[in-house]
Amino acid sequence: MLVDFQRALAELTASPDLCREVRADPLMLRSRYDLTSKEWRRLVGIVTSRGMEANCILYRANRLAPIALNLPDTCTALGNDLNQLLSAYWESEPVTDVHFLVEANRFCQFLFSQEALPAYAARELRREAAHISAKLELLSWHRQAR
Repeated sequence: MLVDFQRALAELTASPDLCREVRADPLMLRSRYDLTSKEWRRLVGIVTSRGMEANCILYRANRLAPIALNLPDTCTALGNDLNQLLSAYWESEPVTDVHFLVEANRFCQFLFSQEALPAYAARELRREAAHISAKLELLSWHRQAR
């Protein structure tokens, strides 16, 4: 049960949508996770607390940082579509990688799978993705040389 509590807390932190669902129907936690009554009460308390929104924001900021730092021109080129694409990426890739280049590369791969990217955004993506790939290759080469 503790494992489900921890999984639930992680999933709630990563998903503002899930938090909204739980706020509307707290009992859904019981159907989705194997929780004790105490764990359920704690999760409902956490989700309904004012601090949960900040937790979700911090989680997303930590996931955004590698993308914004390594793909600034792609992010700019995506414009208003960026938020929707980030949300879709985070939904499809709920597990993050703490290595900035790996996380940025994973986002690139996600974007390459999107069919309707504007041409100018696709051009920036190809350029910045190539740069990230080169950096990752260099890191791999350095690790092997040791």
